[in-house]
Amino acid sequence: MRNFCAVTFVCVLVTQSTSFGQGFVLSGLGATNRSMAGAGTAAPLDAIGALHWNPASITALPESRFDVSAEAVFNRNEVESRVGIGTPFEFGGVTSSDNGAAVLPAIGTVIHDPNSIFTYGLGLNTIGGFSVNFPGDPTNPVLAPPAVGGLGAAYSRFGVVQVAPTISAQVTERLSIGIAPTIHIAEAQARPFPFSAPNDANGDTVLSYPVGIGAQPTWGLGVQVGAFYEAEYWSMGMSVKSPQWFQSFKLNASDELGMPTPVEVVLTYPLIVSWGVAARPVDRLLLALDVRYVDFASTKLFGSSAAFGADGSVTGLGWKSVFFVALGAQYELTDRIRLRGGYSYSQNPISNQDAMFSIQAPAPYQHLTGLGASVDVTDNLEFTLTWVHAFENSVTGPIVTPAGPMPLSMVRVGQEVDSAVMAVSYTF
Repeated sequence: MRNFCAVTFVCVLVTQSTSFGQGFVLSGLGATNRSMAGAGTAAPLDAIGALHWNPASITALPESRFDVSAEAVFNRNEVESRVGIGTPFEFGGVTSSDNGAAVLPAIGTVIHDPNSIFTYGLGLNTIGGFSVNFPGDPTNPVLAPPAVGGLGAAYSRFGVVQVAPTISAQVTERLSIGIAPTIHIAEAQARPFPFSAPNDANGDTVLSYPVGIGAQPTWGLGVQVGAFYEAEYWSMGMSVKSPQWFQSFKLNASDELGMPTPVEVVLTYPLIVSWGVAARPVDRLLLALDVRYVDFASTKLFGSSAAFGADGSVTGLGWKSVFFVALGAQYELTDRIRLRGGYSYSQNPISNQDAMFSIQAPAPYQHLTGLGASVDVTDNLEFTLTWVHAFENSVTGPIVTPAGPMPLSMVRVGQEVDSAVMAVSYTF
């Protein structure tokens, strides 16, 4: 049962390193939208952000355009754990994840038909995920070797890529509606894999979860609809993105002896409801506000209760649904240079009492800021650079075993993120 306790910490297989938003859902896409801290439901500034947050808003882009962006995410995750707190035998340590830099591509194109009320678009983007790689650490109880009751090295990776063919119709001079079927391909890996029953294949009486890193790509489907209203000096938008339903994630796992142990897990990407408003109080200034609801609590796996099943498998992560608020501003310094800044706040989907269950899905940060600039190199070619910073935050709770919380123990999961984003845009 020693391994039972520690391996529990892995019960997460979901989200971070590439995750840079509400839980594992990215708070923005592309250099332009990231510089606005994700505010874009009523402020379409490029194809990537408009397609992602509101399919109806692409009618408001002044020209047909093609945008390509790449984001390098430097995610600093750490785990601290202690046992015997307040006694002469107190023991603990802090360990950082060796996940390196994650690269997030984003591509969007929008085509206006001058002889029609319709505008067409296509987005191909990374919309969420994570990568955590904690080394074994004998000074950290939860990452100590399994022989002494720890987890050992802990690794997990989850990524979701979305393809969104989009059509928007300008039904009146000011009102547009849009729809986008969303097609996803995702991959999930975890070592150990806590959503399957542990085994004692080598007969040493120490139970271990399977190693689940032999994953196959998994497909998912959903839909997003939106509406966009544009007046002379202000605009408003709203969109609803359905849950994204995936096939079962299947992995060719192995037991303690390396023998095949196929495992699978079912999860869904959450429902997202976005509302936004934007205004131009003066000629060169644009202000944007977004309010977003991400329904983690209703999803499979993420929203399922953080607990153990009768067979010792982990039943879910216990994430809560969250609200997100983003404020962004764009100022046209000259006819060719635009400066942007933004700030966002998100509620934390992870409760303190469930902190241990998210060691491999550390998503606790809540405050984010973005700064960026765009330069028109020619009349048709634009270059954008953005820096994004998510301020350090953490959640702290007890070590939890199948028998309940461990007395005089604690686990702290912390995160801080920096990101550099570059984009090139071509209008035609």
